[in-house]
Amino acid sequence: MEVTFWGTRGSIPVSGSKYAEFGGNTPCLQISLESTTDTVIFDSGSGVRELGVRLIQTRATHSRIVHLFLTHAHWDHIQGFPFFAPAFLPDFQLNISCTKDAKSILERQMQTPFFPVSLEMMAARRSFRLLHAADVVAIAEATVRHIPLPHPQESTAFRVDERGKSIVFATDTEHAPDHINESLAELARDADVLVYDAQYTSEEYSAGKQGWGHSTFAEAVKLARTAKVKQLVLYSHDPGHDDEMLRKIEAAAQAQYPGTVAARDGMRIKL
Repeated sequence: MEVTFWGTRGSIPVSGSKYAEFGGNTPCLQISLESTTDTVIFDSGSGVRELGVRLIQTRATHSRIVHLFLTHAHWDHIQGFPFFAPAFLPDFQLNISCTKDAKSILERQMQTPFFPVSLEMMAARRSFRLLHAADVVAIAEATVRHIPLPHPQESTAFRVDERGKSIVFATDTEHAPDHINESLAELARDADVLVYDAQYTSEEYSAGKQGWGHSTFAEAVKLARTAKVKQLVLYSHDPGHDDEMLRKIEAAAQAQYPGTVAARDGMRIKL
């Protein structure tokens, strides 16, 4: 199993020389499985556009089946979907899963006056799955489980397991002031990789970000220790955090939890 980070930024894309190292695309992860050449994607922020181009360029090396899981419907997690090129090709199949009505959400995003091309103009075959609490999605030998996360209008954490390897994607979540999220700790138990929302510093969070739905690297470390994950990846970088700031955050987290990395656009982790 391998994870590729196509977008790691929270809230809104950013660009410029100050963001060259960590990148500026909004959330999108690709999971490459060992038991199938299907493509697994989590979230369709602006990073999904470049991933779509790559899938077309490398179409001879993988199937035309794409499994897209959406954590929630906030703009930065779906804004790239209308620019996902495989969705316009009839030989691709998109299987879209979400705990919310993804079909309605994506249709509304692509309606007048917000966008000139409708969802129905996409030529790929499409299926939509509404995820319920106990649902487990099977993709070849892999399983995908999920739990709700505390976030305005609620987000979703996902865990992928395949052949003894595991990754947990837990972005857009806010920590409680006095305890860790036990459900998330259990979902992440002994995972090889935990990707966690660390949008704010502790100082920023305390200075007025409570209730905005995001967490900190300090809380990420607490959760990683409790769940005994092998590697912690800091994610959903604030658009105000440039490369210099993120290097400092990464170093501070590494001092507390060795092996921690701050996600970068284009980064790959082989499990």
